[in-house]
Amino acid sequence: MDNRDKLFGKIWWEDLNGPRRFLVEASNILSGGKSVVLCLPERVPWLKIMREVLEKLLLKGTQTIKVLNAEKIFDTPQEYVLKNFCANKRGFRAYNSTTAYAKFLAESTGIELNDSCLWIRKAEPAQVEQWLTFIAEYQKFLAGRKGGVFLVEAGDDWIPKSEVATLSYKKKISDYDSFAFNIFVAADFANENQLMKRYLAELVTALTEGDVEFGAACIAKSDAFLKNPEKVFEDLMWEFNSSKSTEDIEQAIWMTQIKLVFPLVETFRRNFVHRYESEIKNFPAHHVPPEEVEIGALYTQFNTRRWLISEADANDLEFYREVRNKLAHLRVLPFDELQKIFEKNSRR
Repeated sequence: MDNRDKLFGKIWWEDLNGPRRFLVEASNILSGGKSVVLCLPERVPWLKIMREVLEKLLLKGTQTIKVLNAEKIFDTPQEYVLKNFCANKRGFRAYNSTTAYAKFLAESTGIELNDSCLWIRKAEPAQVEQWLTFIAEYQKFLAGRKGGVFLVEAGDDWIPKSEVATLSYKKKISDYDSFAFNIFVAADFANENQLMKRYLAELVTALTEGDVEFGAACIAKSDAFLKNPEKVFEDLMWEFNSSKSTEDIEQAIWMTQIKLVFPLVETFRRNFVHRYESEIKNFPAHHVPPEEVEIGALYTQFNTRRWLISEADANDLEFYREVRNKLAHLRVLPFDELQKIFEKNSRR
């Protein structure tokens, strides 16, 4: 992980409200003596940094964090915990049930488990099921007494089947968090005007659909991405295991341009009508109030009567009409035209 990725990861997990709140909530539950299941997507954005940030939050408590790799555990959860976190096994008799283990561990004092947070990672679904069955029994027998807590990482399709608290990445972190991240990063990593930065963030959001790592990679190539988003996006797709057709990419670009550019065309039209209202009223071909005359009709009226308006307004009228026609006919604006319209409006 290079320095840029570390920066992106810290922005996502430390500065954005949704992701930060997700980890703080998990930490608060664990610090309160309860266990937690984190339901995570197959590819967690900057997973290493997520774990580091959560670990820092947990270290503010009194428990010692013990990271367990479930791939290397071949005992049942109750057997593993008893063997590794309970030195005093006096009085315990092995039974083929989680209940006996859970009851003994919950009632034992002076054992390592009582001061530990066991963080279970890389567990297969069947292992997650076993761990949660044991944890639920253990919590029940604690009956409010101080004991160990468990943090289990599970898949995002996990369906809660016990009283162990469940926090879902999908439910706690929204599309708005992804957009907020893209806006935040675009503001720092793009050298364009504010409207172009907004366009960059909107387009990345539309194309990457919540994959903030993918979005960060696009924004990091901001100049190249803005000039040729199709090529840069397609070049990066394999790295992030994404798949979009050329038609889907072009549709996302067009929709983003419609969203941001059409209001600017309408703003120009309204301002133009306001400046030349008397000239528009005196033109007999219009059968609607001046404020309702479309930009195409305005162009038709003034193109052959350019002396009635300033040269700058005549050129702008032609330019905005062309922009409007291209978008209205499902065509994507090239970068130079996009840059021109954003620069015109950024000066206001």
